[in-house]
Amino acid sequence: MHSVIICSETDDASQNVARHLLKRAPWTQCSDGPAQWTYGNLQLLVIKDRFIKQEALIRELNADVIIFSSRHESEKQKGPVFTAHFTGDINGSQHMSPTLARAAPRALKLVVKRLQQLSDIKVLVEVTHHCPCTVNIPSLFVEIGSSKFDWTNDALGDIMAQAILSLDSLPLKLKCVTAVGFGGPHYAQRHTDILFSSEICYGHMFATYQLERLSPAIVQEAFEKSQAKFAYFDRKKMGAEGDRLRLLVLNLGYEVLRKSDIQNHGDVSWEQYLRIRRVLRRYGVTFDGVSIQVSASLRDSLAAHAMSLDYFEFKHLELNPAIIKLACAVDIESFKHLIEIEKIVYLERKDGRIVSMFVPAESSSINVTNALLIGCTEILKKRYEVEYSEQKSKLYISERKFNARLAQSLGVAEGPLFAKLAHGEPIRINSKVIKPEDVFTKVKKAFDVASTDKFGQH
Repeated sequence: MHSVIICSETDDASQNVARHLLKRAPWTQCSDGPAQWTYGNLQLLVIKDRFIKQEALIRELNADVIIFSSRHESEKQKGPVFTAHFTGDINGSQHMSPTLARAAPRALKLVVKRLQQLSDIKVLVEVTHHCPCTVNIPSLFVEIGSSKFDWTNDALGDIMAQAILSLDSLPLKLKCVTAVGFGGPHYAQRHTDILFSSEICYGHMFATYQLERLSPAIVQEAFEKSQAKFAYFDRKKMGAEGDRLRLLVLNLGYEVLRKSDIQNHGDVSWEQYLRIRRVLRRYGVTFDGVSIQVSASLRDSLAAHAMSLDYFEFKHLELNPAIIKLACAVDIESFKHLIEIEKIVYLERKDGRIVSMFVPAESSSINVTNALLIGCTEILKKRYEVEYSEQKSKLYISERKFNARLAQSLGVAEGPLFAKLAHGEPIRINSKVIKPEDVFTKVKKAFDVASTDKFGQH
């Protein structure tokens, strides 16, 4: 995979990096073509003009990735800092429509992670901004900030050179599931944190101040030119545009994931996970407050590629959630074991409560429901008397409960004696012994086996 590094003579930081690039590796000087030096799969090109004027030259390059080494100037971000970002113009002008350059998500992630490993200097990913905008080769800017003192600092130039040179050996071709980022400040700290703490990459990103100017065409272009699979919203900092953009992204066929979704999407491939989300959304499922879980049996089938694409259609498992809730209260580990041995996708709340279950379309939902019902019955028998009427499709659950009125009728006053009886201990009042069975009555409840709630989420 051939990467071209472009440095400019008009940029102090760029020249600093170029010097250290040439010191760090045994480059070979070229005799023809725009690139002046080559080293392995890297090419180095030093231009005399500013980066934003290089659109025509870039079209002549034979490259898979372009890295612009530049300075970063900011009054807000003081002190030494390394930044990286993609380029694009979401406003447009009299001479050019709004457009974005093609992003290089994998390269950006590798470079910023390497920068983080090489020093304790702050590393930040910025949102998409400035040109060149019509670059059709995946590209990124890597920068040294934030003042002339930092741009010309040899130590910083050497660290940046090492990070860029690592792209010659790091696996740029490996797939990286990519998100388009929305919301937050220009220095996308929350996105950066997720980038470092998860396996995903980021393509184009847009700050809160840019959101109102994002047209449907630009959002679509951001996904296409990032080769992104989903969106991440910095939800607390989306402003008034959050609902509009969420609907827009969903209508374009992409999912909007939370940090917890990204970090805990389970042991299925990203393609499978996102497809499962899309299918469940068609059933009207919302994912606020719940996470998708995939049973071990279903994960094994997906991993073995033993399932046809029809398995990405699901049927709702109509087992009454009240029965599930009772079984989980008795022995949640045993209930989850029941799920794991069946091919099931289920929704789970943060407190561990299972609120809805689905089975692949090719599975027999009746067989799975019956297996879970039998399992739940055995679990419930640990605490209750249980009867099942197949004819009425009802489960009858009985338990003995302390009857306070009955205890009072036998002369037991509220207080310590009440508590003893309620905990199954006999008591004595004068010469009379009152046993727990004297004050306990049998309470029987009937539960429909089938769910009466569409998804059991309320």
